[in-house]
Amino acid sequence: MTTATIAEQSSEPGRPPSLLQLNDDVLALILTQLSVYQQFQLTHMHSRLRNIVQTLWRTRVHNVVLHDEQLCRATSRQFQRFMLALAPHLERLSCQQLDVRRLRMLSGHCLPGVSSLEWLGSEAQPRRGRVRFVDEDVRLLRRVFPSLRKLKLRGCQVTGKYLCELELLSELCLDECQYLESQHFRDIFRQLKLRTFDIMEDCDEVNCCDLVDVQLCPTLEHIKIADYHLCMESDITQQLLRLPRLHKLSIYSKNFVFDVLARIARPSSPATAGGTKQIEGFSFSGLLHDYERFFRELSNLRQLRRLEVHGQSKDEGQLQCLSDQMLSQLAVQLPELCELHLCGHQLESPAGLLQFISNCRQLRILDMTRSRCVGEAFITRCLTALSKQSWRTQPLELWIRQSDINPSCVQNPRYLISERWLRIDTKKMTPNMDYVSGVLKFSFVRL
Repeated sequence: MTTATIAEQSSEPGRPPSLLQLNDDVLALILTQLSVYQQFQLTHMHSRLRNIVQTLWRTRVHNVVLHDEQLCRATSRQFQRFMLALAPHLERLSCQQLDVRRLRMLSGHCLPGVSSLEWLGSEAQPRRGRVRFVDEDVRLLRRVFPSLRKLKLRGCQVTGKYLCELELLSELCLDECQYLESQHFRDIFRQLKLRTFDIMEDCDEVNCCDLVDVQLCPTLEHIKIADYHLCMESDITQQLLRLPRLHKLSIYSKNFVFDVLARIARPSSPATAGGTKQIEGFSFSGLLHDYERFFRELSNLRQLRRLEVHGQSKDEGQLQCLSDQMLSQLAVQLPELCELHLCGHQLESPAGLLQFISNCRQLRILDMTRSRCVGEAFITRCLTALSKQSWRTQPLELWIRQSDINPSCVQNPRYLISERWLRIDTKKMTPNMDYVSGVLKFSFVRL
């Protein structure tokens, strides 16, 4: 039966309306609300639906997320047909709490277009009868996804034995993988040309001695590790800082914030200090009991150009307080700052921030998102200080998102005519602008 015949019959009196009476654009909009597997099921119902789905897939299914609930009723044959139908379009695949037996159904097939795979397990301890992702499944990845360049494994029972066989891999992330064994890391670092390596979350069996061979991988650009990888018997900090292409180092820290910061900000020997990279950016989010010590360590990063300190609320939403003296001393020590982000803090007064405006001649951005100061009076004092800076070639950007400065202040005629010195940003925060993790992040000048 043709589409035209169906439309004619559906328009006859007494007959219910048909979905196929809608035009292709409306049908496409409806289909985008369905999961990819539901779209696949509809392709068997009518040729017109199949054509619309194929058109959508050519542009919209490069990145697919699969989970058990989505495929609970799919037979082995249906799942295989589904994946093979996706194969010409698929580039990034995320499997969230998916039964690993689904992956093993693809052992006789090849999906050469997939370059990124996430296998995210459900919990650290498997449920009774639950099949887990193991070493042999890593070998399976090499056959099914021969072009794999990015791999993230979470909650898997892998030892790391076969990871070095994924020759094209440039990004490797291992989270909550409790079965990793030390002897395999040497091969991983020696044989793979990794650009990103992440072993930051809950891989407690891996310590700094296991990662000491990281120097065998000179292609590394971004490393994410936990603080205990640096603060045990063997300190690998200086080895990391000598990696030739490293431009970002992220360290998840629960107990050793000051120790880790000191090891990086103050190299242990003069020879090492001469060979390490210049740190241009630093970011931290979390609660600290001693900001004075924290800022004292930061003052050793004299070439710092971007500083981000994101505070977190204490009990009952109370913000941590930063004193004028601490901020004033830091402003003198960091004259090269271009960006200062002091977010989520209670400031004693505007005096500390004004010191940064006075001492940091290249300051372009001053971010007070979620911070509390003294309201609009701060803007007046900013304008007074900026108007005296004859060297300034561009206005200072002041971000006051969710601060105690009323956003309506931008309508004040006095501020409207002052864009030569000051631009006020009152845009609403997006989710990725609110930092909640306790990670020390260093970025380096790339040579």
